[in-house]
Order: sequence, then C-alpha cells, then structure tokens
Amino acid sequence: MKSLLIAAAVALAGCTVVPADTAHQACRVIEVAAAEAEMAPAWYISAGQVLERCGAPEARERGEASACAAQRRNGYQCEGQQ
Repeated sequence: MKSLLIAAAVALAGCTVVPADTAHQACRVIEVAAAEAEMAPAWYISAGQVLERCGAPEARERGEASACAAQRRNGYQCEGQQ
C-alpha cells in the first residue's frame, strides 16, 4: 500500500506523465488512506499536499488537522498548540 502511495505521489508531482484516469484513481487511493489509515503525522501533511494538487478542497488543512490528531494519539502536543 505504501509503495502505491509513493508512486502516486511521484506521478502527481509531475515527474511522470500518466493517463488522467490513473491519476484520478491514485488521488482516490490517497484520499481513502488519509481518511481511514493511522499513519505518522508527516504522512498526513504530505497526503494533504498531494490531495490539494488533485483538486480536493481544503485538503492541506485537513492533512494538518489529521497530523495533529496523530501526534496527540502518540502522546505529543501538536506544533503550534500550547
């Protein structure tokens, strides 16, 4: 799963030309993983950035909020919060 996400991120970053349907499917996989998986905080931020490039509204903000939630699950305070 992570290798698929990495490949999708590279493809969406403009390093590779892929068919539009493939890019749409990759965006959907990242969207589902970001919503349902428990990952490291940095992963959520990266996923938000990729999803923003996919055209998902407010994806970056949702990624940052998910990263904060992941930090709290791990027993840490979110950066920028007291």
